Amino acid sequence: MIIKRLKLEYFGKFQDKEIELLPGINLLYGENEAGKSTIHTFIRGMLFGIDRLRGRGSRSKEDIYSRYLPWDYPGAYGGQMDIFLEGKNYRIERSFLANDKRFTILDMDTGRELKLEEEDICQLIPGLTESTYRNTISSQQLRAETDAELANQVANYIANLSISKSREVNVDKAISSLKNQKKVLESTAYTSKLKELSVQIEEGEAREKEIEVLLEGLKELEALEKRLKEKRASYNNEKSQRLDSLMGQLPAILERFRTHQGLVSHNEELENQIGELNNKISSLKKFCKEFENKNNGSYGQDRYEPNQQQKENKTWSKGLLYIVISTIIVLLASYVTKSLLVGGMVLIPVLILAIILYNSNKKNHQLVLSEQIRGQEEYLKATVTLENSREHLSKLLDRRKQLEDDIDELHDTIMIYMQNFIIEDQLTVEAVGRLKECINNKKEIMAREEEDLDSQIRDCQRNIYNIEMKLSALEDNERELIKNKDLYADIMQKQEENKNEIEAINLALNTINELAINIHDDFGVQLNHGVSDIIGKVTSGRYRDLKIDEKLNMKLVWNDKLIMLNNLSAGTIDQLYFSLRLTVADLLLGKDSMPLIFDDSFALYDNKRVKAALAQIASRSQVIIFTCQSREKKFLEELGLSYNYIKL
Repeated sequence: MIIKRLKLEYFGKFQDKEIELLPGINLLYGENEAGKSTIHTFIRGMLFGIDRLRGRGSRSKEDIYSRYLPWDYPGAYGGQMDIFLEGKNYRIERSFLANDKRFTILDMDTGRELKLEEEDICQLIPGLTESTYRNTISSQQLRAETDAELANQVANYIANLSISKSREVNVDKAISSLKNQKKVLESTAYTSKLKELSVQIEEGEAREKEIEVLLEGLKELEALEKRLKEKRASYNNEKSQRLDSLMGQLPAILERFRTHQGLVSHNEELENQIGELNNKISSLKKFCKEFENKNNGSYGQDRYEPNQQQKENKTWSKGLLYIVISTIIVLLASYVTKSLLVGGMVLIPVLILAIILYNSNKKNHQLVLSEQIRGQEEYLKATVTLENSREHLSKLLDRRKQLEDDIDELHDTIMIYMQNFIIEDQLTVEAVGRLKECINNKKEIMAREEEDLDSQIRDCQRNIYNIEMKLSALEDNERELIKNKDLYADIMQKQEENKNEIEAINLALNTINELAINIHDDFGVQLNHGVSDIIGKVTSGRYRDLKIDEKLNMKLVWNDKLIMLNNLSAGTIDQLYFSLRLTVADLLLGKDSMPLIFDDSFALYDNKRVKAALAQIASRSQVIIFTCQSREKKFLEELGLSYNYIKL
């Protein structure tokens, strides 16, 4: 099989990323975090799919599904891979999304879709299982902490492949398990084990009762929490919102009250002005009435002039009367005395007296006349003032009516608002003070009640959390209790079946050992030759022969000496692992039938061994090397090997 094209539509950090691969060596270079492992994982996913782990596994590093979810577009997760297999071109398409998984294989030459049972790729590529892929053609650097641990890992791997030809069955673990079971059966510790289980069962049953109490308490707390939340929610219902809205109107109501007080004060001033004006009008009306009565209703200019003429005529009449009387007196004096001198002497005083009387009468007349004119002017002025006062009074009365309407409107608005909180008959400063105090008290009470409810809810939730934590810690109790009871019953039964079990285990161990020897004689010889040939080439002849004995112990022959694997360096063991992969891949999948994929697999190799390894794989149909170093590129050029270079 040859991989021709990779298209990472939505995978990890990549979106619509296409990579063209060629037969022979493909060198994909990229620094750390460039995406090499992402592409490597994509190839594996396109062949075998990626399943989402559950439970604790979903939070571990083993959850490949979550690790490579698209960064920028988690709604899509998948891609394409074009391959060339046995003379035909195929396209593999996958969607990895857990709720939209799809797997399609198209024959690109005919356009026909291939139907595989259970979407198993081994129906298209015989012998290719995920286990085989992971342990043969796909290689990563071994993560061994010590040389001895690495040696044990490789030894167990070969043992499993030798006996089962699959890593899915761990033969070493099976043998160990059988021996442990036999050891338990042969021991005399049944009594103590049963006693221990009895104690554990008793403790488990006590914990079950504790769980029941906790569940009942949890139920009560959840019911309490529900009631508290419902009560807390009541503060947000329509009625409560209306009350909050009403209390929020208090500043506006207080402002209206201040306006009302100002209008009342202004109205009082207006009332005083109206009273004073009414008094003034009454005084003016009285003055005019008295003036009119005094002058017999003759208070106009048209009535004044005839009276004036009459008074002047009367004054002249009195003057003539004085002259006539004076003349008569003079004539009488002359007649009596028979002397004109005496008459003249009498005439002069009489004339003087007449003139004085005339002038006095005229002066009095002028004074009376002047007084009448002044009274007339005052009367006219009073009538004008009276008219103006009446007009002013009318305006003040209109203004008072408007003020009273405004005052009444404000009064009614404030009183209606006030009735929502307190009962008052009058709108007073004291009443408004009580209103403010009532609303402030309500706000404080509501705030305290809400805070108290919130505190109770938090306490309730904290207690629920504590119980849930306790229940979480005890969630495995029932399973453990059942397990212990089952184990207790099993041990009781095993006490009866002890002899038969030991015989069965002995038979199983003998059978496995015989099979191991037989398989070793067949498969082990082929494996020895294949690995020996490759290890000789990659180590430049330093190690030429690998031996795997009937106990599946691996040894290298060097200078006619057998060297145990745990005595070798990590680099040598890694080379052995490399040789083993190539050999097993050819044995299980067919000679050079699949691409070889190396992801920083030569990290422990020195330069010489890297060159040898590259030379060894150069003849393969397709090799894909992921690396963060430049030495592979350099060595390929030094070896004169052609390669397809891709920089990520």
